[in-house]
Amino acid sequence: MRTRVVGLVGTVLGGLAVVAAVTADAWVPLTPAPLPLDASFETESLGEQVRYLDPARLAEVTGAEVTVSVRVRGDEDTGAADDDTAVWEFTSETGDADGTLVDTRTTVVCLDRRSAEAEDCVGEAVDGEPTDVRGLTVRFPADTQERDYDLWDPTSRQPLPARYVGAERLDGVQVYRFEQEVPEQVIRSVPVPGPLVAAGADEVEAEVVHRSTRTVLVEPVSGVVVSEEESPVTALRSPDGADGAVLLAGTFGWTEASVADALARAEDVRTQCGELRTAVRWGAGGTGAVLLVLGALLAARGTSTRSDDARDEPARVPVPSA
Repeated sequence: MRTRVVGLVGTVLGGLAVVAAVTADAWVPLTPAPLPLDASFETESLGEQVRYLDPARLAEVTGAEVTVSVRVRGDEDTGAADDDTAVWEFTSETGDADGTLVDTRTTVVCLDRRSAEAEDCVGEAVDGEPTDVRGLTVRFPADTQERDYDLWDPTSRQPLPARYVGAERLDGVQVYRFEQEVPEQVIRSVPVPGPLVAAGADEVEAEVVHRSTRTVLVEPVSGVVVSEEESPVTALRSPDGADGAVLLAGTFGWTEASVADALARAEDVRTQCGELRTAVRWGAGGTGAVLLVLGALLAARGTSTRSDDARDEPARVPVPSA
């Protein structure tokens, strides 16, 4: 009897363990993966019918095919990098199909390895100039939420809201869409030849005016940006407020190769985040299977023993009464 009870209890516990394994994704939390110290990846955006100012000839070019390449490298050997902080360097190069370099920029930033937000450090800079970088940069946090985030705009050098728009699917993967609008603003003043702003003087101090719209798709579990589209307009303005030459204007979107590479990186991080779920799934499933088998064997043995005991019991012979 006791063996049969133990077997039934084992069977019930085994069934519960199997159910726990099957439903692990619903109740086991993801383990956030911190930003790597040794990050290394590259993205490429392509723009067609782009308008820009050739810096060598100081002449406007229209209808060009222009590429923006961004290389990201983590500097794990710098003193600012530790268990809580990653130091990443982003190098951006903009050039047309015939090799003309339109623009280049290098940003060094310290990132909180869990929130992915920029934080103070000694080495943060843009093109070697100390700069207080703030907000998110090229990565969102693991377990990205359905809310707005401050996203760093490298041209105006300030964080601006990237508004959560909704969820959609990209190549079968659920992603979150964020949209950022950079309002028109003067970002700096530079001396330029007068003809670039329709001025008669040989050289004038012109304003650089910038505006942009930006759409970012993020795989939410990993926080990896998997696609991006941006439409910047950066131009000169004369001292009297007249429009001058366009420095860069067009719409740039990630290439298919960059999207595929980003989705693969997101899947790698998703795997790291789901290690606890995987461990629970296999552990509970294996334990449940063993308990089910043992429980069934013990229950069967208990039933068999009980039957044998019943057969071995001596027959009762009625005793005649006086």
